[in-house]
Parts: sequence; structure tokens; C-alpha cells
Amino acid sequence: MDFSFTGLGGTDEVGASSYLYHFTEGRLLIDAGLRPGMIGDAALPQLDVLNDAPPGAVILTHAHLDHVSALPVVLRRYPKLHIYCTPATAHLAALTLADSLRIMEAQGQMLYSPEDMKRTFEAFRPVEYFQRIADHGFAFTLYPSGHLLGAASVLIESSAGTVFHTGDVSNVSTPVVDAAWMPPRKTHAVDAVVSEATYGDTLLPARKIQVQAFMHGVAQVVEGGGRVLIPSFALGRAQEIVQLLHGGMVSGIIPEVPLYLDGMVRTVTEAYQDMLPLLPQALRNRVKTSQQPAFFTGTVEAVQSAKDRERIQRSDKPAVVIASSGMLHAGASPSYARAWLPDSGNALFVVGYQDGESPGRRLLELQQGGEVLLPDQNGFSAVSAYARIERFYLSAHSDQGGLLSMIARYDPKKVLLTHGEAAPRRALAGFLKTRDVALPAAGEMVSLRAQPKRKVEFIPPATPQQPRKQRHRRVKVDMNYDADHHVLVVQLPDNIPGNLFGDGEYTLEVLRGKLTKVQLTQRMTE
Repeated sequence: MDFSFTGLGGTDEVGASSYLYHFTEGRLLIDAGLRPGMIGDAALPQLDVLNDAPPGAVILTHAHLDHVSALPVVLRRYPKLHIYCTPATAHLAALTLADSLRIMEAQGQMLYSPEDMKRTFEAFRPVEYFQRIADHGFAFTLYPSGHLLGAASVLIESSAGTVFHTGDVSNVSTPVVDAAWMPPRKTHAVDAVVSEATYGDTLLPARKIQVQAFMHGVAQVVEGGGRVLIPSFALGRAQEIVQLLHGGMVSGIIPEVPLYLDGMVRTVTEAYQDMLPLLPQALRNRVKTSQQPAFFTGTVEAVQSAKDRERIQRSDKPAVVIASSGMLHAGASPSYARAWLPDSGNALFVVGYQDGESPGRRLLELQQGGEVLLPDQNGFSAVSAYARIERFYLSAHSDQGGLLSMIARYDPKKVLLTHGEAAPRRALAGFLKTRDVALPAAGEMVSLRAQPKRKVEFIPPATPQQPRKQRHRRVKVDMNYDADHHVLVVQLPDNIPGNLFGDGEYTLEVLRGKLTKVQLTQRMTE
């Protein structure tokens, strides 16, 4: 098909993002990442699909591991490819690839060599936002997508049609990245939108309120003499957290305690400091006015060695550590978690996405008490978790409302939803019923052309319908929160017919403590 899409990974999952576009003029590959927490070939997208459809060019939307770390494998197969990305992404991607290589060497599962990585660096072709590139038959333009310094959405123009690929997108500004760019008014120039759906089933709490709660939570722990571990994605999220905590200490919201940056967090933050001209204007103004560094200022310190790390872990003085990885499956954060989780006076604060198999997700399910498996030198072993565990929604992804608003602005005839687990994609699709919506599986080729809506023939019911007043009635229910199991228990009256609720998965809507809606979101089938 001359106007189609194949997801090699990152379709019904968050990880191994890689997307192949088929046009009359040629093929375009967007991203090639790994699955966090997986090793060897299991971490790769379905790159064998490229054997029958080799790309003519590659676009890298941003520098996170799940979008960039399989590129050296692609370049080993197709060494003449050019990789287009923003200058900031090229800089940060080099750090991500070097870190991925280091981790693979430690695991003994080499997917690419230093030579493959060097070839990838040489293939980078930095382009600025809003610069139209038409060197491959089709044309494309990169637009700011928020999410991460240098991150981009892609508008692709071909003779068969126009498609907007969102990449990972955020419509909220942070101290270290501006919100995604959107056209000032609705446009009808796009045939299809391929959108991420990470939080397609979620309306995130107001960011300002979450930031306040986060800083007050840190203050409570350190005022009580405890230590706070913040496992964080090294790219973007960690730098935002540094800015928030430093600002909280300067303003007096948080007591001034050491703020340590460890692992890849330290390396990336040093790179951010060197890229000051690319950071938001407000941060540049603060640096100019204060004559202080953007990040390593005040009580912020870099952890330089394993000896430093051991000293910090043994100390009983209050402190805050921001360490990679954000899901606790690698990096420096598991080491701190092992040392601090058994103490109820400490805290572990989650500030980013946790996939279903990650130790971070398990900790959120435990809340406080029980054991979690964390990586160590011999694989994984159990650690008692009595520290305060809390999640704060500081996501760098748009939520359901933000995604719907963005898609509506481009007014596409067709929408493909990717980069999300099953429930978020289905939920988001449910709000796009007026459009042709596809939920592609990995390896499935999907047309980017909208299909005409099928006319549904109305078949009268076999028996007369009851009057509306008899079919819809209000029922009073009792509702209680079970704190031990973190579930909401709804006690239905005995006089409700047994077939009123079929087997399945339901969503409850609660307003001011009252149950206002019950909706079936997934029906159980035999």
C-alpha cells in the first residue's frame, strides 16, 4: 500500500517504539527503541519487517531509550541511512546510546558494538524545528512536542496524503521544556494522525496541585529526619525535579538538605547545563539574573563514585536522591531502594510512568509493607518495603483530554492509536467514534486512508420495549473504601435484577463521595 503504516513495536505497549511508513515515494522509519527491562533480542522491535521494506530515511523523535536504543542495529543493516532529528536530540541520544551499550556489556547481552554506535552518531543529520526537508521524495517537518528537550512531532507530506505523527507529546510546560506546538486553529490539511495513547484512559490531576503535594511530601519526610529516593527517567524528568526541589528549598517550602544526583541522572543533567541556550526562556533568565548554574547550584551535588553512593546510603542524615532508572529495573535507584525501603521513616516517591512488569509498579501496588523484587548483582532478590510509597503525577505525556484536544485541532479523517497499553487505547478510541480509528498490532500493516462508515441496519427488537421510565431508575447503593486492599466496594441492593450487570470490567465515576456512573469498559467472553 502506498499510504500505510506498520508498527514494529510500541503499538500496544510502551517500549520498543518503531514505526514504518509506506509511501509511493519510499519508506520512512520513525524511531527504533528498546523495551525497558528486557535483554537481548526480546528487547528489540520487529526489525525483520524491514527486510521486505527497507527505509530510505529515519526520523528520531526524541532521545529516550524506548525510541532510540535500537538504532545502531538498524544502521548495521542499512549503513547509508540518514537519521534526522533536532540538535538537542542528537546530543542527548549520544548519551542514551552510550549508556545502553554500558548496560548491555554488564548484562553480557550485546545487541550492537561500539563501532555500530559510532556509525549511528555519524548518521545524525540535525535539523531545526519548522524546517521542511524534501530530500527523499516525501517531505517532512519537525514540530516541538513538549515531553523532552528536543522532542518532536512530525508532519509528513506525500503524493498519497498527509499524516501527522505525534511522537511522545505533552501539552503542559515544565521548568525544562515548553509545551507542544499546535496550529493556532483547526486545520483540515491532515489525512491521518498517528497518536500516542500512554494516558488515553486518564485525566491527570492539575499539575500545579501535584507539584505542591510533591514538595510538601518531601518536606514532611526530611523534616522528620528521613531520606527520600526519587527514581527518575534520567532524560527530562530528573532535570524538572531538580528545578522543583531547588526552588522549594530556596523559597523555604523544603528544608535545605543535600540533593544528590546519581547514575545517568548526573550525566544528563551535566549535558543539560551545557545546552542552556536550548532551554526555556524563564530558566535562561533565572541563570542570567542569579549568575548561578542552571542545575548544580545550592545543595545539589553529583554522586561521582560507588564510594560516594555507599556513604550517602549509610548516612542517617536527611537527604534527597534522584537516581536512574525511573522504573527501578536498572541504574542506581535499586541500590538506594535496597538501603532505604526497610525504614518506615524514609520515602520513595514515584514521579513517572511505570509499566506493568516493573518493580516500581509493584511498589505502588504494595503502598507500604510487603516485599518487592529488586535487581542486584545476581539477578533479583526480595527487599522489605516499609518506607512511605507515594505517586505524584508529573507526567511528560498528555492525558486523555490533552490528546483529544490535539487530535481535534488537526481534524484528521483517520486516527491510529499507538504507544499505549490495551485499556488506554480502547478508552481513547471510544471518544473518537466520529472518525475512522485503528488500534494496530505490532507487525500489522494499516492503511492511512479513512474507510467509509458502514451503514448499520436497524433491526426491531423481538418484543416491545418497555416505557423509558420503567427501563431507567435510580438505585441507592452503599459504597466503602477498603484501605487494606486499595479497592472501592459497592454494595448493591438485593432488589436489583441479577442480570443488570454482566461479567466484565467496570469503571465507576464518583462525584463528591457519591457514585454517579457505572460503565462497562471490558466485557468478559468465554
